[in-house]
Amino acid sequence: MAPGRRDTCRAWGAAGMCVAAQAALCNATAGHRQLVLQLGGSTDSPQLREERRRRSTEARELSTGLQHALLAGLRQEMVSPKERQELERLWVLFLSALELFLQDLHRAHHLYQLFSMQGGGTALLRTGLGGRGLPSRKGSRRRGGPVQPPAVPCLEEEIEQVRATLVEMESRANIPPWTVEATQPAGMGGTAAPVAGVARGGPRAGHCCRVL
Repeated sequence: MAPGRRDTCRAWGAAGMCVAAQAALCNATAGHRQLVLQLGGSTDSPQLREERRRRSTEARELSTGLQHALLAGLRQEMVSPKERQELERLWVLFLSALELFLQDLHRAHHLYQLFSMQGGGTALLRTGLGGRGLPSRKGSRRRGGPVQPPAVPCLEEEIEQVRATLVEMESRANIPPWTVEATQPAGMGGTAAPVAGVARGGPRAGHCCRVL
């Protein structure tokens, strides 16, 4: 986070800074999910996969910053009870967001294995109607070159990093998820609410759940 933005967030308080970071993380992971859903389809391309990688990097960097900010806020001795409740609520939402992000990374890993990039293109899904199935990866060639193996090592590193973050979070703060209760009906799209809450009147506006 840039120094100017960090100073502004400090002026909002620990909870305000974390609400803004949580909103940014939700935007990054939502964008990453949209890209993952296009893997193996007609819009799949090296450019799309590179954009997915950039979005994943952005989300993981935001996760690291939010984790440190939440831990710092929860360890403050002078934090008010209401602000602590807000920080605990954000901690649970952060865990949920990371778990969904990890699921999307696993989905991307699986699709990368199914649809490897070949000669700048993608081996897309075939229905078999023309007597063809999925192209063989052994001995198959295009443009005079061998089929490239699935580019999954970087994804495995991404998966491991997010998994390690989840394990660390669960071990460093004892905040049971069942202490948070939903305050909006299902399907209301609560992940976008903190953005509007910060813009209109501070971190307490636009809540989708509360600490019991």
